Amino acid sequence: MSAPTAPGVRRRLQRLTTPAGRFHVIALDHRDSLQRELERIGASATVDDIRAFKRRVLAAATPYCSGVMLEPEWTWPRFADGTVARGVGVICALEAQGYDADPSLGNRWLDGWDPTQLAASGADAAKLLVLYRPDDSELARRQEQLVRRSVEACADLGLPLFVEPVPFDVADPRERLAAVVGAADRLGSFGPMVLKLPFPGAGACAELHAACAGTPWALLSWGVGFDEFADQFAEAVDAGCDGFMVGRAVWREALESEGDRTDALVAERLARLVAISESG
Repeated sequence: MSAPTAPGVRRRLQRLTTPAGRFHVIALDHRDSLQRELERIGASATVDDIRAFKRRVLAAATPYCSGVMLEPEWTWPRFADGTVARGVGVICALEAQGYDADPSLGNRWLDGWDPTQLAASGADAAKLLVLYRPDDSELARRQEQLVRRSVEACADLGLPLFVEPVPFDVADPRERLAAVVGAADRLGSFGPMVLKLPFPGAGACAELHAACAGTPWALLSWGVGFDEFADQFAEAVDAGCDGFMVGRAVWREALESEGDRTDALVAERLARLVAISESG
């Protein structure tokens, strides 16, 4: 893994990776999307319900993960009470929710939550999701300003920044490839960070890796099922991907299960992803 050289950034990245420098991260920073999933299956979606679910998944995931991705509204720094095990690094979300209602509005930091407060909370890194299409020049300009601002603020604190550019309205595979690769090429040039990227399409991971130009990158699931994600991840690892940062592909079915079944489902899937990661 090629990583930024600032000592503070490097030390925090070590807490988020395996001894081999791989990102094995369970994503539990979901807010709006998790509430929608719970409502879809007719389950209760109170704050206490969501916290309890995230605690369950985290407990099952911990033996297989180098890091966890959380959010400040419901879990972090509340989960610094021992819920997050000592050896598991914490990546905390910076972006506010509600962005999927109108992608043209772009993204912003969560009200009352900035990199200084995040660092003071004990998190090891920040994560910023940005809706991004290189061919939407006005939105891209505003989103790039947000990314630059975030890079600068995190760099001043020695805090790693994970940037997650998510394309939208890209049904055509060629548009998807252009959006994912273009985002990696453009945003990866802005400074010390890790890129959290969706699968660009079959046979395109080598092109994506080249676009990252030495910036570490990890694969997200982007809502696909687990078996499909595992196949995508295997292709990404062969191309040079530095690990996984996966959420719903691992734990979506656990929303409708309890206890030992949740533990077994999460553990089995993460063990399979770890094996793929370590084969690269």
